[in-house]
Amino acid sequence: MRVPLLPLFSVLAFGSAFAACATAGSDTGGAGGVAGAGGLGGGGSGGSGGILLDAPSDGTAGSSTLVYAHTDTTLFQIDPTSASPSLAQLGDFDCVGASGQDPAMTDVAVDKDGKLWGISHTQVHQLEVVNKVVHCAKSIVLAASLDVKFYALTFAPVGVISATEEVLVAGNTAGELWAIDAAGNLSQRGVFGDVPVSDGNGHVYPTDHQNKAWELSGDIVFVENDGNPIGFATVRDCPNPPATTSCSNTDTLIEIDVPKLAKANILPVTKAVRGQIVKRPNCSDTQNTAYGSMYGITTWADKVYGFSRTGNLVEIDTSDGSACLLSAFPNADFGGAGVTTKAVVIPPPPK
Repeated sequence: MRVPLLPLFSVLAFGSAFAACATAGSDTGGAGGVAGAGGLGGGGSGGSGGILLDAPSDGTAGSSTLVYAHTDTTLFQIDPTSASPSLAQLGDFDCVGASGQDPAMTDVAVDKDGKLWGISHTQVHQLEVVNKVVHCAKSIVLAASLDVKFYALTFAPVGVISATEEVLVAGNTAGELWAIDAAGNLSQRGVFGDVPVSDGNGHVYPTDHQNKAWELSGDIVFVENDGNPIGFATVRDCPNPPATTSCSNTDTLIEIDVPKLAKANILPVTKAVRGQIVKRPNCSDTQNTAYGSMYGITTWADKVYGFSRTGNLVEIDTSDGSACLLSAFPNADFGGAGVTTKAVVIPPPPK
């Protein structure tokens, strides 16, 4: 019998509207602050598991762009487009880190209604924020071998894998994408493909990395884009994939051809290599010339926002991968990030 795809549940709305991007004069990232568990635009709902994020009572879009970011153990909320981005702590995950649990939450995903899910090494979790705790209301064991671990999670929009519902898609370090059904069964939906000679913007990859499989550096994100879904991923080039040694310290932003995930396959689903994530010319960041370990990404308008393992929040141009540090959070070793599939985006130019 065919197992149904992972079902969705009723939730509160995710309010959002894109705010203006940082100008060249504000490109240098300052040290970000960590706010308390309050500061939400609306309250959490223990019954539904949804969170009302900056959505007014009339149902119109809110005035800020709010996304999730997290470390291995703690979930935050942030507006990456604000002049001084700060982290609002929502709580610790209650199903990772303790004895008998997976050691970390490796990523989160947000559906079109704002429903939040997370993934750890062996399970996916339906998440609720209740009383400053991120509760795993439902956990589904993944039918994967012990040596397969997932570090990225997103939702494939309605119409991609299922005609009627969104479906969770996970990514592993080897650069493979897998759909997850309601029983935790997995079906491979593609790979990232191979590293080219260059990124098309003048940056040449090491000879011993070329024609080797892309590895997942950190995250994937899909949005529905009014029926024309768009996806991005941060990947890295390595000499001996899937081994993670001697890999490049600079990530590359790729665009995913989301409709190619419609059927189970092991074929490349990369639409375009947007570019290495290097400092753009008008960026006044004096500490970095390039950015890597983007373990979490979200997207709004024509930007991807990367959250690095070293605590950096980086704004990335989806046209060519050029980037700039927005803020640094030295105490936040980010492990993932998530944004609703309803996020409003501007498609990058063809490449």
